[in-house]
Amino acid sequence: MNKKKASLKEEALLAITRGEWKKALGLFQKHCAQVPDDLRSLLRVAEILERLGKKKEAIKGYRQVAEAYARDGFLLQAISVNKMILRIDPSAKEANDHLAKLYLQKTQEATRYHPLPPIPLFSDLDEQELHGLLDRIQTRTFSKGQFICQEDDRGDSLMIICRGEVAITKRDPEGKEVWIRNLTEGDCFGEFGFFLDQRRHANVRAETECEILEIFRNNLDEIIRIYPHVREVLEDLFKKRILDLLLALSPLFSSLTLTEREEVLKRFRPRQAPSEALLFKGGDPSHCLYMIKSGEVEIFTQDRHGKRVRLGRLGSGSFFGEIGVLMSAPRMAFAKTTLPSELLELTKEDFDTILHQFPKLRSTVKEISSKRLVRMKEILSREIAEKAKEWMV
Repeated sequence: MNKKKASLKEEALLAITRGEWKKALGLFQKHCAQVPDDLRSLLRVAEILERLGKKKEAIKGYRQVAEAYARDGFLLQAISVNKMILRIDPSAKEANDHLAKLYLQKTQEATRYHPLPPIPLFSDLDEQELHGLLDRIQTRTFSKGQFICQEDDRGDSLMIICRGEVAITKRDPEGKEVWIRNLTEGDCFGEFGFFLDQRRHANVRAETECEILEIFRNNLDEIIRIYPHVREVLEDLFKKRILDLLLALSPLFSSLTLTEREEVLKRFRPRQAPSEALLFKGGDPSHCLYMIKSGEVEIFTQDRHGKRVRLGRLGSGSFFGEIGVLMSAPRMAFAKTTLPSELLELTKEDFDTILHQFPKLRSTVKEISSKRLVRMKEILSREIAEKAKEWMV
């Protein structure tokens, strides 16, 4: 039986595994002569030339590939290849200017004809801002299954996916690992550590072989100082990620898919509340429910003598006020902030729409509300029993 003849590219890759670099170079060059738009193979040629010590030829090859990527609108790949040039010749910084101009020119052309894939961090930057970023980016490569960062590790750099796909997961309060979302080319992560506490707030694992562009905080701070608009881009991304994380870890909304969570998020409205603000009191109409983005809220009721009976204190990610909304009944308790708080408000009308759109939520909210009612009755029963003991004494 005749075996199918291996292609030049396959033979070249096989030669690399054997360490036959000169043979691999010749085979790749022949392949590229036949398929001149195979940029990955052209990149292999440059890499082999560099390994063989032919630095000038390697730089020429890298530059050809970087410019081709930039002209086609693939900025991240162009940046990555450009870093290879700078590794060989650190003085070749003018290449960043050229890449920025090529990419922005391509973006403007695409706007007239067809849109390029969006790159959140870069899409709103002008040429100067973009050039400032290019000078400060480092490249890293990760194999499939490798952790790029893990929850609670120290780290405040921002990472951008140049090639590949990663999975974001996080531990819930019970220690179970919860999938948040997958990110692909053009997406960035690490913004929590940058804005909050210089720690990683989730696990990031490479789903495929990945090439990552990394910007360290001291470099990003300098870019933001010169180009304040970069902070606005990052803050907008940060806010969206926080809200998605709250929903993904919420016992009420965790069963929703990523697309469903995004639909629900559109209906929440932000509300700022100072410390000691009374959000609602027992007997009030139930117009909305709340989720706590940051801060703390105390839930309490009053006994027949008007004495406060605490039912609980809720922190970031918790929701409250759903019982009256679900039952179309007046409020059964009081809610008051104990710290300055950022809340997300969902009206009864929007909540009813969501329950109709995603029926599985109805059983979840009923189950949670039933447990809360039982807990409330237990607390009130204990309070009555304690009062009875006082009178007996």
